[in-house]
Amino acid sequence: MNDFYCAAPWRGLHINPRGDIKTCCAGDPNMLGNLNEQTIESVLHGSVMQQIRQSIREGKPHAFCYNCVQAERYGRSERDWHNSVSPEFDCRTASDREHVPILIDVRWNTTCNLSCNYCGDMCSSKWAALKHIPFKSGARPYYEQVCDYLEQHQSSIREVALVGGEPLLLPENERLLDVIPNDCVITLITNMSVDLDHNKIFAKLCQRKKVGWSMSFDNIGPRFEYVRHGASWALLQTNLARVQAQFDHGHWGGIHAVYNIYNATRLEEFVAWAKSQALDTHWQSLYQPECLDPLKHHSAIRTLAQQQLNMVLTRRDLTVSERRFFTQAHTNFETPPAVDMAQQLKRHIQEIESQYHPDQQGKFAELWPEISSLL
Repeated sequence: MNDFYCAAPWRGLHINPRGDIKTCCAGDPNMLGNLNEQTIESVLHGSVMQQIRQSIREGKPHAFCYNCVQAERYGRSERDWHNSVSPEFDCRTASDREHVPILIDVRWNTTCNLSCNYCGDMCSSKWAALKHIPFKSGARPYYEQVCDYLEQHQSSIREVALVGGEPLLLPENERLLDVIPNDCVITLITNMSVDLDHNKIFAKLCQRKKVGWSMSFDNIGPRFEYVRHGASWALLQTNLARVQAQFDHGHWGGIHAVYNIYNATRLEEFVAWAKSQALDTHWQSLYQPECLDPLKHHSAIRTLAQQQLNMVLTRRDLTVSERRFFTQAHTNFETPPAVDMAQQLKRHIQEIESQYHPDQQGKFAELWPEISSLL
C-alpha cells in the first residue's frame, strides 16, 4: 500500500475517555500520549507524531493506522472523513511538527444509559456497573485545558464530533458547544434513547443550524431492544420524529449502523424499514468481539448472510455508499474463513443472557431461530 494519504495527523484531534490523545478515533491509543500525564502540545508535536507524518508523506500507513487498513476491507475508513473535511490540505507542504485542529472529536467519559450486546465496559458506564467495575463520572482533570485549547484555536475548527458514551448525557458538552464556532459543523453519534424533552444539550443543538445526526442502531422492534439493552423502540421512534423535525432548520441525519451477526440475517428487514423512514444508513464493520463478525462463521451461517445481501443489493434506492458497503461485504464472503466462531458466539450469548441480561434469557433463540439452530 503505497498511496495511503490522510490529513488527520496534521488536522485532527481526538481524545478518548481515558485521556488518550490521538489525531483520529481509529488510531492506536497506546502510541502517542495521555492528557493525565502530558499536555496536548507535547503529544501533537512529539517524536511519534513526527514519524507518523513522515510515513503518510511517503504514502505508507504507519502502524498507528492499523484500524483504517483493516476497515478498508469494506472499502472505506476513518481517513475518508478527515480528508473530506480538509480537501485543500497537502501534506507535501506541511512540516512534521505542524498541527492545526480542524476536525475535533473529544469523548469526555463513557457515561451511557445502555449496555448494548456488542459493547463493553471500556465504552459504556452501564456495562461497567454490570461488571462491578469502578467508574469515575464527572469532568476529567484535563477538561479545562482541552476547552481552553479549542477556544484558542477557535477560528480553525470546521467540524466537531460529539460521541460518548452517550454525548447527550455528558454535561461537559455544554461548555464545548459554547467555545466552538457558531458556524462549524457538529456531528453526533447518539443512541436516540434519551429523554429529549428535558435534555440541555439537545436544546443547545436545536439553536444551531449545522448539525448532523448519526442515529446509532442496527435492528428494529424486539431485536433492537435485545441488542440495545435498556432501550425502548417506542422512545426511539418518538425521538426520531423530534430529530427529523429539525431537518427543516438546517439539521440532517441518518442511521449509523454496525454490520454484525445480529443483523446479518435480518438485513433486508432493517434496510426496508430505514428506507420507509426516508433514512439512509452509514455502515461500518465490527472489530470486537470477533464472534459477532459474520465473516468468521461456518458456511451455513455465511450463506444466510449472503442471501440477505443478495436481496438488499436488488434494491434501487440504495445510496452509493450503501451499495459500496454491501457489495464489498458480499465479496468478502467469497473468501473462506480462517476460523469458525460458532461456539464462541454460543458462549457469548449464554454469558450475556445468564449473567448480565437475565431478562433476555432464551430471547436470542426466539428472535434469531435461523442462527440459533446452527450453533
